[in-house]
Amino acid sequence: MNKIINFHRVTNMVWLDNIICYLKSKYKIVNATDLYAFYKNGISLNNTCHITIDDGDKSFYDCIFPILKKHNVPASIFVSPKIITEKSNYWFQEIIGYNQLELKQIMSDMSKIPINNLMKFSSVSILKTYNINQIHEIIKIYQKKTNTQKKVFQNMTVNNLKEVNQSKLITIGAHTLNHPILQNEDDNISRYEIKESIFELSTLLNQQIKYFAYPNGIPNMDFTLREKTYLRELDIHLSFTTEPKNFSIKSDTMCIPRMGVTDSESMPFFKTKMFLGSLWSPIIYLKPTGEINERKELIKSLNYKA
Repeated sequence: MNKIINFHRVTNMVWLDNIICYLKSKYKIVNATDLYAFYKNGISLNNTCHITIDDGDKSFYDCIFPILKKHNVPASIFVSPKIITEKSNYWFQEIIGYNQLELKQIMSDMSKIPINNLMKFSSVSILKTYNINQIHEIIKIYQKKTNTQKKVFQNMTVNNLKEVNQSKLITIGAHTLNHPILQNEDDNISRYEIKESIFELSTLLNQQIKYFAYPNGIPNMDFTLREKTYLRELDIHLSFTTEPKNFSIKSDTMCIPRMGVTDSESMPFFKTKMFLGSLWSPIIYLKPTGEINERKELIKSLNYKA
């Protein structure tokens, strides 16, 4: 079976070293060009694995990249050129450590929804029902109200990114400008977030950007046919989701599945996930406390537009 696995922030180098060693022992690890050739030219891929990383957190440069170089393992990373060039943080990085009651009170005041209706949901899930301008406004209000300073820069620098790119081991793709839930945006903002991230990243690296990963990445919840259409128009070769399935020749090239992995997972748990492959997807969707079911309940109960 062919798999694509996805990391975000990883700080445990010993854990990651063990994961990479395991993957090398079980799969042929391929790069993004191999994946494109699989879909475009019909080359055969059997029992292969591609590694991806989203966001460009500083831990990629400090932890993940050294391990990949050690094992000479290719990977793809999806980043926001705006975040990197402005030395700012993603909204979900900025709210870490915030007082949840205070944050929910601000969301309640903005939406006119009683705070008691928000208490059972996580702040992150609630924020994922807003558009990006609303999210930034909520954070701005919180910082002013609580006298909270913006967090220090938590992501890779321009020099880090260029060094990674020059290694030829890592393929760099776009991940929007501000990491919005694209389905929550109107046509103009959705297209702008995608198009400008591709253009700015191409300019920054002086090369064509061929690959894209959807923020959050759940099909029909975080993006739709609209976003896939934009990406085809912009000549993106492959776009990646967070749908936890094996990939096959039948996969839509604008909707390629990936299995998320975190460094809180034990090796037995990770091995089980890899073994189950596409069977892992229905398990995730059935989990009552999982993000997908929580957001569905949130949207339904608060009468938000899905």
